[in-house]
Amino acid sequence: MAATLGFALLLLVFSIGIFLPFFNFFSHKKTAISELEKISFTLIAAMFLAAISSQICLIYSFIISDYSISNVYKNSHHLKPLIYKISGSWGNHEGSMLLLISIICAYSVAFAFLSKIEAKQKIIILSSQSFIIALFAAFTAFTSNPFARIFPVPTSGLELNPLLQDIGLALHPPMLYTGYVGFSLVFSFVIAALLCEKIDRKFAFDLQGWLFFSYAFLTLGIGLGAWWAYRELGWGGYWFWDPVENISLMPWLCATALIHALKLVEKKEIFKNWTAFLAISTFILCLIGIFLTRSGMLTSVHSFAIDAARGFFILALILLIGGSGLLIFGFKTTSIKSKHKARSTKHEIFILINNYFLLLALLILLLGTLYPIFSRGFFDEFIAIGPSYYNKIFSIAIIPFLIFLIIATPLTAIQTIVFKISCLFRASCIVHRASLVKMTEARNIQNTESCITTIQTSHLAFFLIILGIVSTSFFGITKEVNLKQNETLKLGAYEIKFEKIKHLAGKNFIARQGEFIIVKKGREIGRLNPQLRYYPIADQTTNEAAIKHGIFGDIYLVIGNKDEKENYAVRAYYKPFIWLIWLGCALIFFSVILRLIKLKNHAF
Repeated sequence: MAATLGFALLLLVFSIGIFLPFFNFFSHKKTAISELEKISFTLIAAMFLAAISSQICLIYSFIISDYSISNVYKNSHHLKPLIYKISGSWGNHEGSMLLLISIICAYSVAFAFLSKIEAKQKIIILSSQSFIIALFAAFTAFTSNPFARIFPVPTSGLELNPLLQDIGLALHPPMLYTGYVGFSLVFSFVIAALLCEKIDRKFAFDLQGWLFFSYAFLTLGIGLGAWWAYRELGWGGYWFWDPVENISLMPWLCATALIHALKLVEKKEIFKNWTAFLAISTFILCLIGIFLTRSGMLTSVHSFAIDAARGFFILALILLIGGSGLLIFGFKTTSIKSKHKARSTKHEIFILINNYFLLLALLILLLGTLYPIFSRGFFDEFIAIGPSYYNKIFSIAIIPFLIFLIIATPLTAIQTIVFKISCLFRASCIVHRASLVKMTEARNIQNTESCITTIQTSHLAFFLIILGIVSTSFFGITKEVNLKQNETLKLGAYEIKFEKIKHLAGKNFIARQGEFIIVKKGREIGRLNPQLRYYPIADQTTNEAAIKHGIFGDIYLVIGNKDEKENYAVRAYYKPFIWLIWLGCALIFFSVILRLIKLKNHAF
């Protein structure tokens, strides 16, 4: 019953989505704008309720382990903990597409009822959103049905990939998707502004809330993905330049450039065409990410092995949405140019230069991700571009970027960042006094303890992320050894004693658990219990790392198999200041949310 109802509701989403834009297009001359607005609101709300109800039907099917549904059979099991049954509903291609649709519908209904822009633009935006939703719903319903039945009905499921049975999966995809599809609204907003030829200060102010919200969740989603990889994959890292990791970073880079460009539109109405281009490009990059991860073209721990027919469908979707957006942009570029030429300051020019650096980084990622695909397709050559390619190029490119970022940042912001960092690491009193004196002399700042702005917080967060990356990359320690019980390994200033092995059983796995004692300067400072888990249903083994978090860094342990001499493979890592990466992502998220709160008296 739930499967039938869920699929019917999905078809309803498609039907409403395809009906609304055509209705508005053919009725705008005969029907009053206010009436069209009411009808659009009603249909958008109905589409949202249908999408959410369909999502609930799928989640319910996972909870009750309805193995008559192919999706449930392939990605769940009745012995699995409840939280992973729920998250398993979107831990697969079909379910993730349904979640994308639900989130786009949520954005659309929120915009319909919260935004206070003029009715004509709002109707165009809702029509654009509705058309995008219809295309996603068509793809999901006709090529990736999450409610597809199988017969005869199996007695048990195959279970979700054990690597995905982690709290990170329950959090990472929804946050990432909220960021991804939020840019559909940014795209629709710009399309409406181009058609109405109104890219001005009001447009920038109206758009920035939705842009900030999407950007905040995209940042949080990427950060949670890195945190999940660090905790779950057992290799001590957080970013491997995996193709799908690269795909998620591309729209983030483009959106970062867009945020700064939009600020210049709001301030002086300059770089309007550039801002529109970035907005359209950001959503196209999100669509490309969806296409590559679901077409089977990428080899990745994240990607889904999907047949070529689905890939061509998504490619057509990208060409239709992205192509129409770029076509409208091309026709309207001359119409939206500023009537008066505002002279750009050095600060604004430096912001534009940093935009170019961000796009250069994007092109590097795009080339490194797509070239192996083209090489395999056109030349039958298999080429793998690994982390060393990205690490070397980004290490070179980040230096001029940081220089221009510092130059483009107002003086008070730089000084505040320096002051806060010095406080963060409890630098000497001399550094504190010097920072205070410079701040006072530069701008007569009388109260250095006042709250720093959201812009300054975001820039501080970015510097913290860079600092965390540099610290772990250049000062981290790695040891791979074979240990017997009661033997000790040395990791920097720490001694790690392998005390004993314990065997235990979870709900759907059995585990071999190592018990280790961490000693520093002859004093025990903690214990770690890494596990080697075996999932009988999936017939798969995973490493569950144990981590001791500290102010100066993490101690990270992984235990593997034993050999015939009772030696256990042990990997130990010391990751100095890695927490700065998570702190930086969290600070960006919360600073953007605080910015949204400041805009609460105005429609997003």
